[in-house]
Parts: sequence; structure tokens; C-alpha cells
Amino acid sequence: MSRSVAVVGGGIAGLVVAWDLLRGGWQVTLLEAEPRLGGAIGTHRLGGIEVDAGAEAFATRSPAVPRLVEELGLGEQVIAPTPDGAWLQLPDLAAPLPATGILGIPADPLADDVVRILGREAAERASADLTEPVEAWRHREDITVGELVLDRMGPEVLERLVTPIVSGVHSARPEELDVGNAAPGLVEAMLREGSLARGVAAVRAQAPPGSAVNSLHGGMATLIRALEQQLRAGGADIRLREPVTALAGLRAAHDHVVLAVDAPAAARLVEPVLGPIAAEGADADVPGGSGSGSGFGAGAPEPRGRGVALVSMLLDAPELDGRPRGTGMLVAPGVDGVGAKAMTHVSAKWPWVAEALGAGRHLVRLSYGRVTDAPGSGALGMHSSDAELLAAARSDVGTLCGIGGLGDRVAEADVVRWEKALPQATAGHARRIRGMRGELAGSAVSVVGSWFSGTGLARVVPDARATAAEILAT
Repeated sequence: MSRSVAVVGGGIAGLVVAWDLLRGGWQVTLLEAEPRLGGAIGTHRLGGIEVDAGAEAFATRSPAVPRLVEELGLGEQVIAPTPDGAWLQLPDLAAPLPATGILGIPADPLADDVVRILGREAAERASADLTEPVEAWRHREDITVGELVLDRMGPEVLERLVTPIVSGVHSARPEELDVGNAAPGLVEAMLREGSLARGVAAVRAQAPPGSAVNSLHGGMATLIRALEQQLRAGGADIRLREPVTALAGLRAAHDHVVLAVDAPAAARLVEPVLGPIAAEGADADVPGGSGSGSGFGAGAPEPRGRGVALVSMLLDAPELDGRPRGTGMLVAPGVDGVGAKAMTHVSAKWPWVAEALGAGRHLVRLSYGRVTDAPGSGALGMHSSDAELLAAARSDVGTLCGIGGLGDRVAEADVVRWEKALPQATAGHARRIRGMRGELAGSAVSVVGSWFSGTGLARVVPDARATAAEILAT
């Protein structure tokens, strides 16, 4: 008789672990609270085509996602973005992002594109990293991006390069973002190579040749549809609009339960059955810690909401045919007159979108909501009204493209909000997650997803597959 598993959560992590277990001979029941599968991979329709409304690409630094894509028969649909690259909008200038870097940390502090943004004096300060000893960082734990960059390369690199990228891409402050979570292997490479810059170069050199990210023709929802099709064809029981509020019944009915949800939700489900989930080394001084437990349970504060509002607009704007800002822009905090933290020129980035829309028509997507926005500050974010966001986007798109007046060219627009808190990536987060997983070992309950693996498909997919392999080995 085959064994059975209940997978709670139908995002990419839940779908992947369910598929691997199904192929391993287990009976799979997948429970998703929302009316659709995919989690942060969603779509909406603009200009007569279905486009990404959430995650739009996957990192190619590891083979995990490309391998999954091939296994699903989607290899021929993989596409690379146009090579133009993104720009950076600072209070005093707009310029292309440096060609070599990680999280904005340059591999060559004296490269022309770095000097253009930093200035010669600040670039020379950053280059001191190449000769300063790194031994003080050996055996350190819970290192943040901010403290590392400030020490090794100085405040200008932190303010003008790293902060715009970290706040725009990771929705975090550099002073809080765990470098091991955001850039795995970077500290180890720095210690091995003798400088942060050379560590960046070494990590980049390990990535496969070609674009740093890829996508799929038709958008990332193609991956979700393929997984759903495979699961249904294999006999999986997929239940939508099925929220799970208690774990006891699932544990009684199945040999194993996989929680593909965020860590606070996982702890709320687990603790009534297994007791409080403590974490190794957690204490009141650790951000998010509760003093005696993991900081993820019902007794801990709710995680800070890091939701975001995305405004997508279809523009009739031949002025953008020349892609004046490449594939988009990251906006540094403090840029006057711009509320967005990032803008993606979708039709410039992905050739299939440009082909579908035709010449002179462009799709752009602007992101609102910074982690640094104080409540009541009036800053635009996920709680702003559609009218407020659309008005801001109409103004911002022209300013960021350096052309102006594009707001009156809007043919269609849509607002999508991602209100769920993103994974806490503060120092100590990885240690708390290891503690939580350690205490679940042997309980027939597993946890997967970006809260546990790190953000991005390149982290989520291999973690989900490793978890499935562990379950199959029991």
C-alpha cells in the first residue's frame, strides 16, 4: 500500500515537493487556500496578452531550475532577457548599473561604470578593500550586508550602489539583510580570496555563462501550469480554496505533512500539536526572536509586512522604442518626485512581450512600498488606493525614462498587491530556521518555501526537492 502525504500550500515549493513525492510513489493531497496555484507567480492580462504579475524570472546561477524546466519538457520555451541591463536612478544622476557586481557590491571598484556612480574619491576608498586584511571577519556569524560593505568599501558604496538594489530587489535594509541569505558563499569567497571585491568576482565566475536570469516564453506561469498538469495527470488530489487551520487531522490521515507556507504560519500550525518550536541560540537580542523560542510562533510579534504594490501600464509610446533606460531602473531612496522604488520595462526586457505588443506599444511595471517607509509617512505602498498608485505611476514613468509626459499615453493599467510578508532575512534568520527544522526532524512534518530556503526559485526549488528526497528515504 502506497504512503500518503498532505502538502499545505500550492506555491512553487509545494508544487515541486508534491511532484517529486508523486513520482516517488506517494499519494498526494495538495491543499491551497487561494482559488489558484502558483503563490507569488501570478498573471494578469494587458494588451491582449497574459503577462507576469509577480515573479518574472529565475536565476541561472545554479542548475536547479533549468533542470526542473527540462524535466517538465519546457526547455525550448526558455528565453533570456535582452542584454541592455538595468539602470540606477540616484538623486543626482541616472546611469547603467555596473556590469559586474553582487547586490551592488562591485567586483572592480575602479571600473569606469563604478567610478561614474561613486566618483573617483569614493571609488578609491572602495578599492582599499583589495589590500586590507579580512581576518577580522573570520569566524563571524550573522553578518549583515550593510556592516560588511561599510567596513570593506565605505559609505558611498553602501548608499549609492547597495542600498538601492537591496531595498528594491530584497525589500530590506542592508543593515538588516543577512549576507549569507542574500548572497550565499560570498563571505567564504572573500575570506578565501582576501578581499570582498575579489570574492564577488569569484562567486560570479562560478555561475554558468550567459544571462544571470532567464524566463519562459509566455511568462513564469508556464511553469506552474506544467506542474499542475503533471500532478493532475498523476492522480494528485488538488484542492483549491481549502485553507488549513489545524494540523492534527492531517497528521492522523497521512503518513507525512509538508507545510509549504511561511514560517509564522507553519509555527502556528505546528505548536498546538508538537509544542513550541524553539530555535538554536534564539534570544531577545536576535531580531525577530521571542526570548525563549523561535520568534515564529503565536506568542511572537507578527513579522513586519513587506508587501508591495505593482502598477503595470500599457503605453502607446514610440519614444520608448529605443529603450532609453535599458530593461528598467532601480530607484535610490530620496529621489525627489519619484514614489516608485523600481521600474521594469517589461517589453524591453522580454522579447516575446515586445513581439506580441508590436512597435510603439510598451509594457512597464512600477513597484511601490519600501521597507523603510514609516507608518503614516504618506509614502505609497500596498495600502495606497488604486487611484493614488495609478496617478503616481503616470508621473513616475516619464521621469524615470528621462522623457516626461508619458502618463497621458496609458492605454491600459492594472494594480496588483502582494500583501503577504516576505521572508525575514535579518541576521540570525538562517540559524532560527535551522533550529526549527531540527526540532521537526522525526515528526513526520516538514517545512519548505522561501522562508526556509531563501528568496528566489534558485533557492526554493532545490530545497523543496531535497526535502522530498528526505521524505522518500524514510
